[in-house]
Amino acid sequence: MNIKEQKQDRFLFFTVIAMISFGLFMLFSASWVKSLEITAGESRTYFLTSQMMKLIPAFFIFIFLTKINYRKLQFLSPYLLFLSFLLLVYTKFQGCAGDSCRWLSIGPISFQTSDIARFSMILFLASYIDNNYKYMHQFVKGIFVPLTAIAPIALMIIIQPDNSTTLIMLMIAFMMLFIGGASIMQLATIGALSVGTIGIFILNEKNYALGRILSFIDPSSSVAVGYQSSQAMIGLKQGGLAGMGIGESIQKYSYLPETHTDFIFAIIGEEMGFITGILLMIAYYIIFYRAVQISKKSNDIFGILLSIGFGLSITIYAFINIGVVIGIIPVTGVPLPFVSYGGSSLIINLMMVAVLLNISKAQRKINVKRWRLRVNA
Repeated sequence: MNIKEQKQDRFLFFTVIAMISFGLFMLFSASWVKSLEITAGESRTYFLTSQMMKLIPAFFIFIFLTKINYRKLQFLSPYLLFLSFLLLVYTKFQGCAGDSCRWLSIGPISFQTSDIARFSMILFLASYIDNNYKYMHQFVKGIFVPLTAIAPIALMIIIQPDNSTTLIMLMIAFMMLFIGGASIMQLATIGALSVGTIGIFILNEKNYALGRILSFIDPSSSVAVGYQSSQAMIGLKQGGLAGMGIGESIQKYSYLPETHTDFIFAIIGEEMGFITGILLMIAYYIIFYRAVQISKKSNDIFGILLSIGFGLSITIYAFINIGVVIGIIPVTGVPLPFVSYGGSSLIINLMMVAVLLNISKAQRKINVKRWRLRVNA
């Protein structure tokens, strides 16, 4: 296979670097009150220091993934998917924090195993479609087999419970299968059944996700859940167009929970205003746009699907997080990529960007005339 080396997508690279820098800046502003609280007044930079320490391994993994031949990941894809399943099983049975079993702790290190599963699923589906593109229009090979392969992953994430991550992963999977050539009618049917199944899990849970949905419909139905959304909206309204000023947030003084994680966008809006919030959304759009452009310039089926899958993953997570904060989506617990506190999310998202940059610099010349990607239509 002939490979024509090109320059990496610098626009994508510098956009992500700018977002990480901005994220660290806002993380300190959003978390210093909480840092003082959990360190008994000894440190304002607990969360900032922790996030910067997590950037060190993330940096080395990032460099490694930009240098290797990304096609080697195709061989590893089924093994990584199976490893993700084993990690999810171990996470479930190692013990839970409250009603949630999402984090795996190995010594001082803890990470969210569903993040690893998200990366592995996209890798597996891109590889599967590449190997079976001639048969993607068939129900068995185009839909049944790949969805059956990822079903155990989805099931383990549902029972953590983490319904929002499950729905996002299925959304990404369905989009990748559609782009790969699967029937939209068949996907719609299976999608409806999947949503119905998740709905049954929600109804059987201990007022967890159901309470969030009911509070979204009627905020007065759940004071605890509705409180988060209400306080987030208060912060955004206080910020207005230009913001109250850097460091001037009121909501971070224990009014709004999770200001450094799920609701950091509310602090951004409160301190830096609507304009900065819009600029941040544009940055996420740029990431998705560059991912699509990388896919269009590649003649490698595996690379095309990886580009689309990783671009969708980062963008969907971002806009669901923002949608929760501005009150158009029920509270889900989804972090804001490159900005929210959290090591596993940061590392996995940087891994995705690294592979995107890798794909952008290698244009592989193969014959794909018999297979027309819908993204290039």
